[in-house]
Amino acid sequence: MKKPIQILSAVILIFVITGNIFAQSEEKPVLVVSFQKVKLSDIQTVNKMINRKFAPILNALVDEKMIGGWGLFNHAWGDEWNVNMWYVAKSMEAFNTFWKEYVKRLYEKEPDAWVKLRDYIQEHKDNIYSVQNQYPLPPTE
Repeated sequence: MKKPIQILSAVILIFVITGNIFAQSEEKPVLVVSFQKVKLSDIQTVNKMINRKFAPILNALVDEKMIGGWGLFNHAWGDEWNVNMWYVAKSMEAFNTFWKEYVKRLYEKEPDAWVKLRDYIQEHKDNIYSVQNQYPLPPTE
């Protein structure tokens, strides 16, 4: 009885391993969303800071096609995560490459930007989603 269980376990393990390898080789575009809790009285200050210090660098990276796009959004009604940013990349690997370059350029151009921004953020979280469908489709190159 032990032998069939071992064979079945081996077959399942092979499917899991090959499935993970295939999934990684067929990487889908990603949507990374960064959520921040900011005091209501500070939202406009944070928006201005992001648009003045962060946006020019992000725009340049989009123009260079390191990412497909980015955005800043607030909500008028909803939960407490009120200052949020999104980034779209063709893969998680592309996002990681973009992020390293983004942080490097930000520190070169605006060395105190992260520290000043963090002073306004009460709490932070990131979510990473795999994009299953969108129109128009993102570039693959």
